Amino acid sequence: MRAVALGGGHGLAASLEALRVIADEVTAIVGVADNGGSSGRLRELWHDCPALGDARLTVSNLLGPTSGFGELLEYRFQTGELAGHALGNLVLFGLLEKTGSLEAALQYLVTLGHLDARVLPASNAPLELHGVDKSGVPLVGQLAVHWSPSVERVWIVPDAPPLDEAIKELMMADLVVLGPGSLYTSVLATALSPGLTAALAETRGVVVFVTNLAPQEAETRHYDEEMTIRALFDHGIRPDVVLLHRAHQLDGVASDFAKYGVVRVWEGPLSEDGVRHSPRALAPALDWAIRVSH
Repeated sequence: MRAVALGGGHGLAASLEALRVIADEVTAIVGVADNGGSSGRLRELWHDCPALGDARLTVSNLLGPTSGFGELLEYRFQTGELAGHALGNLVLFGLLEKTGSLEAALQYLVTLGHLDARVLPASNAPLELHGVDKSGVPLVGQLAVHWSPSVERVWIVPDAPPLDEAIKELMMADLVVLGPGSLYTSVLATALSPGLTAALAETRGVVVFVTNLAPQEAETRHYDEEMTIRALFDHGIRPDVVLLHRAHQLDGVASDFAKYGVVRVWEGPLSEDGVRHSPRALAPALDWAIRVSH
């Protein structure tokens, strides 16, 4: 089975770890529109640089907590002009200069780490997340979107060429996983990248959306589960299956998202501590999603 997961951060890491249990081939497609932290500082210095943070973190998480190489990539400088920068971001930037594209730089890094999964950027271009809030106020950049209490809509700038390999992986996948993660600044910031929204609509694979355990402090602080699914729908993302976290497996399906194109809903445990998604809990839920959809 071929599986693809889209997004960034620790949510993507949980999905990837779960997929490695149930799939034969696993590919991560990571967002490149971040403008905060070390990635944001690098983008200020080199304007044609896509965001590197999610790509670096994905490789580190795939390497695992016992990997010395992964630990090295996550090291952050403590003093001087480099203070706050992740070493892995600087390594990726050097590989980007050496190879000419983030796609090739990531392949180089994955080979160095002897990883059994593929990591692709959503684009080789330096993308930026834009949006508007419910009052019509423009939101420029991922940080502005993240801290807005009333996001209405987001989109990606510029309209760059699609990354062919990412499109190919989506079209050939048996299972495609979106989330968990920040709705606007992780899930949609990746899924709205050039060519990916169309590929998600056309893929033969089962598209699964993994909901967060609770509303976020910032961009979805007032959202319930239906508002989250509706936001995906309004942006052209129509998952086939939705996974909802419940402390215990429920009999039957209480949530009806059929009006948003959702065919199946899982309601059961997706976490062991209620704080973070657990790959051990996610794996059977994702396995269920692929089995009931064929």
